[in-house]
Amino acid sequence: MRLLLRLLTAVCLLLALTAAGVIGHALWIARAPLPEPAGVIIVLGGHMTGDNHLGRETIGRVHAGVRLYDAGLAPRIHFTGGSPDDGRPGAGEQMRALAIAEGVPPAAATAESLSESTLQNALFSRAVLGAEADGPVILVSDGFHLARAWLTFRWAGYGPVALAAASPFGDQSTAARARRVGRETLAWWFNLARIGAWETLDLVAGPDPERVDLLR
Repeated sequence: MRLLLRLLTAVCLLLALTAAGVIGHALWIARAPLPEPAGVIIVLGGHMTGDNHLGRETIGRVHAGVRLYDAGLAPRIHFTGGSPDDGRPGAGEQMRALAIAEGVPPAAATAESLSESTLQNALFSRAVLGAEADGPVILVSDGFHLARAWLTFRWAGYGPVALAAASPFGDQSTAARARRVGRETLAWWFNLARIGAWETLDLVAGPDPERVDLLR
């Protein structure tokens, strides 16, 4: 019983420290200066509404990415994110359409709309970007998400990765922001576990493209 209590205490402490890190980084990165110019801006999809439209948080990320593009920080902008409803336009495709409506030339905007997680954002976007993923890239998301996104894209083999926050926690209520911090805290450890499983299976059984479903 005492061992179990100590274990639970250690887990609670670890989660509390993770949450503090998420909050601290979100507040810091939201105040950081603009990143250096890069080869491509990558905008990560976020919340989708129940009728499969972009949520306010995701629209805010598009606006932030377009501002960076208009400021000349990259010649290309890429959008990544799937749909909770199979067969309907994914976040990536919808974000690209919004960016084009805001003045980004169609030839300068790409998208992938199959990914269902940040891990898949990184892997599926790499297939679209090709060699551009090896050079400097700028990731755009909300601040609470960016530290985990940076780690994920570096794990996926991207070159130097700079960060730009659309907002610290998204344009939502205080309760919604708290839920996002809680979810992000758990997502850190969930993602690390999935990466560990992926790497272990690659080592034991060899690469398998079908294994990408583990990373949803």
